[in-house]
Amino acid sequence: MIRALVVVVALAGCQGSETKRVDKVPAPVGSAAPIPEPATIDWKSLHYDLGSLGSVKATGGRAEFRVVEEEDSIVHATQAPGETRGWAGFLDVDDPSYVDLDGDSHDETAIPFELKSAQLVDVPHVFGVFVFTLRDGKLLKLGTLTTSSKPGFTIEGSTIKTDDGRRWTWDATTQALIERR
Repeated sequence: MIRALVVVVALAGCQGSETKRVDKVPAPVGSAAPIPEPATIDWKSLHYDLGSLGSVKATGGRAEFRVVEEEDSIVHATQAPGETRGWAGFLDVDDPSYVDLDGDSHDETAIPFELKSAQLVDVPHVFGVFVFTLRDGKLLKLGTLTTSSKPGFTIEGSTIKTDDGRRWTWDATTQALIERR
């Protein structure tokens, strides 16, 4: 909580003796600024990095895009209005789950997703979870875990467990999300 300081200034040379109130709010010092909590972020309306496809913007939990292959065989996702080249793709993000992976008393966020980016109808969708934390008030992606089905993961204590038996935890030494076998 920031308190306002009240400063009383005596004005000399004016008619009579006047006082003026000036309210000043001191700037936050060091880490005095509140750290945002993950539950305050609209996770269904953010930009998501899809690796080699690039980034797409979800709105209300869904990002629709076209997957375009350029002349140099580079494939990327585009959300440009009116784009007709390539094939349709989508990213659906579900409600997040929260877990304190690194023991700092601030929750990280696990966001389940379904991704369709392949051209063929019979190619399976990719299911997974994006894992984010907040550092210095900014989002930092810790990793993307893929699973064989949707929702495909559970949180047990400070561990993210996928439906195929893989377990992911925070490693304090490497400062990374790692798979534990």
